[in-house]
Amino acid sequence: MGNNVNETFDAWGEIASRKLVSKNQKSWKYIYEVCGKTPGNLKKTAIEDGACKYTYERMFHEWERYAAVFSALGIGQSENSRVGILGSVSAEVIFSVYGLNMVGADVSIIPSYSALMPGKVLRTIEDENITDFIITDDFAQVNLICDLLLQSKKLGLKNVIILHIPVTGVTVSLMLTAAQEAKYQYLKGQFRPICMDELLKIYEYYPINYAEDSGSDFSLILHTSGTTGGTGKPVPLSDCAVNSAVAAFYDMSWLELPWDNLVTAVSVDLSNAYGFIDQVHLPFAMGAKVVVAPGGILNPFFYKAIPKHKITFLFTISAMFLRWLKLTDKQQFDFSSLKFVALGGAAVSVSEKKSFLEFMQRNKAGDVTILNGYGVSELGGACCLSTKDIEDGAIGYPIPGVNVRLYDDERKCFLAPGTSGEGALYLNSPAIATLSLDGKDVVKAEFIDDVPYICTNDLVHVDTDGKINFLGRAGRYFINEDGKNFDAGRVENEFAGMPDIESCCIVPVYIKTTHDNIPMLCVKMNTEMECSKDAFLRILKQIYIDEKKLGADNIPVRVKIVYEMPRNGNGKIDLYKLGSEEVGGFVYTVEVKKKKGLVHSFKLVPYEDGPADMIKEVFDGLSAELKESLPHNNIK
Repeated sequence: MGNNVNETFDAWGEIASRKLVSKNQKSWKYIYEVCGKTPGNLKKTAIEDGACKYTYERMFHEWERYAAVFSALGIGQSENSRVGILGSVSAEVIFSVYGLNMVGADVSIIPSYSALMPGKVLRTIEDENITDFIITDDFAQVNLICDLLLQSKKLGLKNVIILHIPVTGVTVSLMLTAAQEAKYQYLKGQFRPICMDELLKIYEYYPINYAEDSGSDFSLILHTSGTTGGTGKPVPLSDCAVNSAVAAFYDMSWLELPWDNLVTAVSVDLSNAYGFIDQVHLPFAMGAKVVVAPGGILNPFFYKAIPKHKITFLFTISAMFLRWLKLTDKQQFDFSSLKFVALGGAAVSVSEKKSFLEFMQRNKAGDVTILNGYGVSELGGACCLSTKDIEDGAIGYPIPGVNVRLYDDERKCFLAPGTSGEGALYLNSPAIATLSLDGKDVVKAEFIDDVPYICTNDLVHVDTDGKINFLGRAGRYFINEDGKNFDAGRVENEFAGMPDIESCCIVPVYIKTTHDNIPMLCVKMNTEMECSKDAFLRILKQIYIDEKKLGADNIPVRVKIVYEMPRNGNGKIDLYKLGSEEVGGFVYTVEVKKKKGLVHSFKLVPYEDGPADMIKEVFDGLSAELKESLPHNNIK
């Protein structure tokens, strides 16, 4: 932020007053105190959801209305309630989260793609000791609602609530709006007593059982990406952690946000820290307007929300721009309102950032700042952010309060604090998650000098000025949904020993729709490129079927047969270039055929990032077994 902006902001008294607000209180009250005490702020728009607008004053009232319903239903702190929410990005889900926080109920936001797997939803309810359940009508299939009601005693559920989400706005068609409304009216006819709009009428004046001001250690339970076939692992965060995660931005004086006109949008699922904390709680703490578009970036028409709502800053992922770049020239983009874009979720190359900037400038953008971001769910979201003057692909500098330690795998020790060098990245901050949930260890931490640090499993280089550069995956392993290791080191060793392979390496590939890293095996073959696919299939068969050198847990999800294996200045394989699509080659998805539970054969299916159909990508990531159980199995 420049000096002039600082002076203007200090004149308002905003930053100084917000810094004084206690972070050790309920999340709803923190937002109320940082934004709600200034009359001018109360009249500002807090949420725009399609055709619906809510000022901060009205939004706070909606929190109270929802809290009254929860109090009437016996949901709250005194009942040790933990409420699961399965729903789309919407104002109503946001109202539910803060209303539940008012009454002191823990809130577990379940990844939205879990709606495709009713069995997973039921197991999550049991695993996380969820006492009450809220589901939005767009995800509320009749069979799932019936299962929840019929098995409520077994599951320990006291209440099941259906939340109506009006689907409106420029990013959806009138046909979709009408279809969603018709679906809700049908559901309402079947389950009227548990629909939130009915409950709001019945309990409009019910007294709210406010929770104690001190926050809970499990106030908000978010989820890691897990795998595309799972619901992710729970990440419990205290109210203090959630508030600390956003308060750090008050100390980032260099951040050149459009402070005089803060308008942003929710682009990703609310079940992860990037979605709820960075794209909802943080903007509220800034007094910004939050735009909600149905489906977020899964919605192919999300771009229409930018000029319609005059969005000025956006925390999103590179996948959104990559999809837009592939749309036809007939699409009408207008980025004239955008001033600031932060890209998180995956490393972004210099060439990618340049192409995104040029794309926006071709479509009416003016002076736009694009920064790389880096976050960890277990630390409440954003942890590092680049600066405007960084021209390389660095992930930037730690945000205020984030502490960095590096583990040198060769010397088997942690480097001293503040030391430059290369190693596995460990992070700590006041926003660190609660390590256990109901007596079970759910977040793994390494205690360094009696301080808990989260291992990111990323290999980085830290410069003398503290700038962090992403190098690739550290530890060389990934965790699948069953908690089993995919041992990248063993896989590399086995493939490297095959005569037809010149060199190979495992790199993490980011699945944009589910915030998930999967292992991609990159190989440089000794054979001609036109013969490389058949040669690689023979190698797969030899390793996994004929000689059984590796088990099914260690089959790579994706394979890239490259023309050349890139090397860095030290002669090592350049993991970053391999993962950033700068290296040419053929990319395949590895399809595994099994008989009686044993691997029988393989098929390499060409992988194309394709047209802007991100919903299809969700299905592409689902297991074959799941696909066969869905009525959507005609999706190719």
